[in-house]
Amino acid sequence: MTTKQKVSLEEKMTPVGKPPEGTPQYAGPPMTFELWLSKYFPTLQRIKQRIKFRLLEQMDGPFDASDLMPPGATQPAKYPAYFFMKPVHTFPTPGGLDPAFGPYHGEFQQRTTFYFTKPETIKYWLQQVYGDIKPQRAIDLGCGIGATTFVMAELWPDCEVIGIDLSPSNLRYARRLAEQRGVKNIFFYHMDAGDCSYFPDASFDVVNESYILHEMPTYHSRAVVKEMIRLAKPGSIITWFDWPPAESPGDLARREEIAKRGSEPFMLQYLDLRLEQYLVELGLEDVRRVVRAGANMLVAARKPAHQPAETAERELVTAS
Repeated sequence: MTTKQKVSLEEKMTPVGKPPEGTPQYAGPPMTFELWLSKYFPTLQRIKQRIKFRLLEQMDGPFDASDLMPPGATQPAKYPAYFFMKPVHTFPTPGGLDPAFGPYHGEFQQRTTFYFTKPETIKYWLQQVYGDIKPQRAIDLGCGIGATTFVMAELWPDCEVIGIDLSPSNLRYARRLAEQRGVKNIFFYHMDAGDCSYFPDASFDVVNESYILHEMPTYHSRAVVKEMIRLAKPGSIITWFDWPPAESPGDLARREEIAKRGSEPFMLQYLDLRLEQYLVELGLEDVRRVVRAGANMLVAARKPAHQPAETAERELVTAS
């Protein structure tokens, strides 16, 4: 019979990993009242969120998000089943459908900045990975209100930058930001990252994911990863901004707690994904963790420039 090892509060809260010297400084997000309430009194936080959502601007539009369809699409995107299963971050269920979701994110990012939501930090690490490339098309899966997407549009002004997300309010808010800032090379569409069949194979020079894999069950996160590989051009780099794996007893205990209280209900399933190992299994090359900073990680990998002979032969047989 085994007994579960007790982990001290100090060990649970100790961040694992830090950026190398000379990189943007990492500091955990400040413990605001909202985060504190979410941690210790999630039911009260859900009630507070419902009230607050009614006080914020409502980014209204057609219920089916038909105003956010990409050009030529014949029907609105479908929501995956998991989207309605469990609330994340103690939002009302499902938070992404609330008309105030976008304005809430805009306000929240101004008050509480996470490592990979700071424009200067995102820009630094994208440059570290992609160097001085000049892509023609880039896509940001799980774009939210465009934290990473806008940086891509700035870095590559001649590139068509596309952001997709499941929250209509996020996308309407992001579209308004683009108009206010005069950004002409950025486009936001309503789409499930696990089904990007609207876009043809190998149609993007840059494919990026922004913090969505840990907010879905493993079967769907695997589908997202496979779609990212399909969308990427041969030889191109693919990037993932997301949570790192748990690498200490304290870190694992912290993940178990946030899953149990419902703040990150899919967190343990995300750990089961084993992202970096999974990318190797799928045949990607140069898989590397570029940086880990506390609860933030950037992973990069390259899609092979040439399809393995046995894979090409198998697909040829299937097609015939």
